[in-house]
Amino acid sequence: MNRNVTIVVVILVLVVIAGYLIWLRSRYSAPVSPQPSPEVTVTPTSSPQVTATPSASPGGKEATGSMKQKVSTPSGKL
Repeated sequence: MNRNVTIVVVILVLVVIAGYLIWLRSRYSAPVSPQPSPEVTVTPTSSPQVTATPSASPGGKEATGSMKQKVSTPSGKL
């Protein structure tokens, strides 16, 4: 036999043996069953109720008209 043919035959025999071993391992290994996850139960707890107020100020004070708005008036000077 030629040397190249011998190398190819040896490689093919190794591939066949590796395929056979993989087939045997898949045939005899136990199938992996999914682990059951522990169930988590959530119990509702009482929390303080937050109510929205119509005023924008945090203290609950109403806005009064004591502050004068600045009005821009056009100036006659250029």
